[in-house]
Order: sequence, then C-alpha cells, then structure tokens
Amino acid sequence: MSGVIFVTLIHRQRHLIALLFGLSLALAPLAAYADAVIGTGTPASCQTAQAATDLSNAVAAGGVISFNCGPAPVTIMANTNATDKTVVVNGGGLVTLSGDNLRQLFFVFGTGKLTLNNVTLIDGDAPQGGALYVDTQAQATINGSFITSNNANDGGGVYNRGTLTINYTTLGSNIASGNGGGVYNNGGTVNITDSYLISNQAQNGGAIFTSGGQLTLLRSAVRSSVISNFGGGVYAAGPTTITNVTFSNNRAVRGGGLYTVANTAVLNATFNENRADLGGAIYHQAATTTVKNTILTGSLDTAGASPSLNCDGPTLTTQGRNIVGDNSCVPNPSSVGDLLATDAQLGVWLGSPLRGYIPAESSPAVDYAQACPATDQRGYPRPLGADCDVGAIERGVLLFLPLTQR
Repeated sequence: MSGVIFVTLIHRQRHLIALLFGLSLALAPLAAYADAVIGTGTPASCQTAQAATDLSNAVAAGGVISFNCGPAPVTIMANTNATDKTVVVNGGGLVTLSGDNLRQLFFVFGTGKLTLNNVTLIDGDAPQGGALYVDTQAQATINGSFITSNNANDGGGVYNRGTLTINYTTLGSNIASGNGGGVYNNGGTVNITDSYLISNQAQNGGAIFTSGGQLTLLRSAVRSSVISNFGGGVYAAGPTTITNVTFSNNRAVRGGGLYTVANTAVLNATFNENRADLGGAIYHQAATTTVKNTILTGSLDTAGASPSLNCDGPTLTTQGRNIVGDNSCVPNPSSVGDLLATDAQLGVWLGSPLRGYIPAESSPAVDYAQACPATDQRGYPRPLGADCDVGAIERGVLLFLPLTQR
C-alpha cells in the first residue's frame, strides 16, 4: 500500500509543478489509477472506431480516463463525447482528439463535471461550441491543453452556460460565424488564468464574447483576434474582471482590444498595437468601465494605416496611474496621476513564453503604479523594483540565490 501512495503523490506532484510553470505534461499513462484506458500500447490501437466508441462509453460512465497509445503523439478521430457524470480525461500531452470538421467533441449536461488535462481538441464543429458545450448546471475544467481550429455559429472553441475554468491553455484559430471565436459565455461563469488566446475570429468578440454571468480573465494574453464588428479581443456584455492581461494586435470596427456594455474592471493591463476605427484599445459603450495601472497605447485604425484613438465612447472611470498614448480614455487633466499623451516605451512584442511587452528601463511605467496585484502576467511577484510597474508585466528578473546548508 505504501508504494501505491508514494507513486500517487509523485504523479500529483509532477502535475502541480507543470501547472505552476505552464508546462505541457507528457506523463506515461498510469493504468492503475484510471477507470478506463484507451489503447493497448500502439498508435493503431487508439485510432480505430472501437477505440473512439470505448472513449465515448467511458466518458458517459464517468471516472478517470487515460490513454496507452505509445510514446509518440497521436491523433484520434473521436465521436461526440457526452456526459452528466464526473469524468477526468488525462491526455499526457500526447493525445489529440479530432472532430474531423464534422462533430462536437465534448458535451457536458445535467450536473456533469468534466476535467481535461493536457489534451488537444481540434477540428470540432457544432452550432454552439465546436470543441465543447457546457450546459447550465454543468462544469468543465481545462488544464494545460490546446483548443484549436474548431468552428461553430457561436463559441468556436467553447460554448458555456455553466461553470468553465481554463488554466494554462491555448485557444487558437477557432472561428465563430456569429459571436465568440474562442469562448462564448451565455450567462455562466468563466475563469481563464495563465492562458493564451490567439488568432480567433468572430463577428463580435474575437477571443471571448460574454453575455450575462461573470467573466474573469487573469494573467493571460489576447492577441491577433479578428472580428467584423465589435470587440476584437473581448466583447463584455456581462460583468467582467481583467487583471494582468496583455491585449495586442486585435482588430475590430469598434473596440480593437475590448468592447464594453456591462460593468468591467481593468487592472494592470497592457493594450498595445490594437486596431479599430473607433477605440483601438477600448470602446466603452455603456455601464461602467474602470481602469487602473493600465497602459493604453499604439492604436491604429482597422486597416492599420493611420493612428486611432486608444479609447472611444463615454470616458472610462479611472482609478489612477494609467498611461495613455494620446488624450483619450480618461479625464484630461487627471487628478489621480494618469499620464496622458505619454509614450509608455514598450518596445516590441515578445512571444512565448512571455507573450507581452516589457517596459524599457526609462519607461514612465516603471515603479509608477500603486496598489498592484501580488504578481504580474508571468506570475512574477510585484514589485521587482522600488515599486510596482504600470501594465501587465513587471520590468526585472527574479534572482535565485544558492541554498547554503550549515
């Protein structure tokens, strides 16, 4: 018994370490801890119609599911896997489930609770939620996974009416012919943390469209989303909280980065190089949009040919210490330390693993913020200098001192 306990602890510890650092897991399947194992050790054993049926049956029954498809990555043509049970699917960083551009991959209904760990979902297709649909009382948690190249009318990647939690996951190149290229939240609760939403497309809300419910977006990046109307990155028609998030190179007619018609709170975010004819960074239509310790700069019109106002619509409600590249967004002059018509000196976009902009040493953002979150977008502690910095990412590095034992 002690050996089983020890292996279980090691397995869980490796999962925890990988999640803390945003790593994709590639753990060997541990059949002893799975209620169902798909495959018998070879790719071919996982790529049969029977294997797809076995997966669907296991998801419907609930429990823990792992894969034994060999040591190399494998793509499985999956059925629509529906459940109202508690089920955990462990992909080990090796398993891709494909809908073959014909079907939805997961449907969670009733009081079902689905957890996907280190799985890739591609080529799903459905009216709502190309890869995943979460019904009103259901829950879904996605960890360390990829949701890419899925299609739907609404919610190209995921359609949520229940509770959706996304951690350390990439949602990329999903397309909605209607709203919500990456995620459509219809009155549910969505929490997205340490994730990357890249190159999603829709009519409104390229990465996320939220209507009612609650959206919390934390320590993430939203980049290169494209829409035809409003909210290139996020369309917020329900209460929304955005903390330590970078919006970059998103495109819309209004609200290149963010379009708000419901109460929205933005803290220590960076909006740079977004595009819209009205409000390259933020278009505030209705309700209250508050900004604090946030950089709003570098906006262009939709075509990318000329500068655009960083913010448009009614003036945002400032809580202080924002840096704005022009004279839009917040009241001018500011009584709470906002800097208008100020170059934030952000430099160029830095890709994986940073996914954002680091202020230059001479940037006015350095040490200028007040009452920051405890960490930045990368999870680094704030401050790394005398005081914390404006924007999503602190300038500075962590020092690791050698451990000396006496």
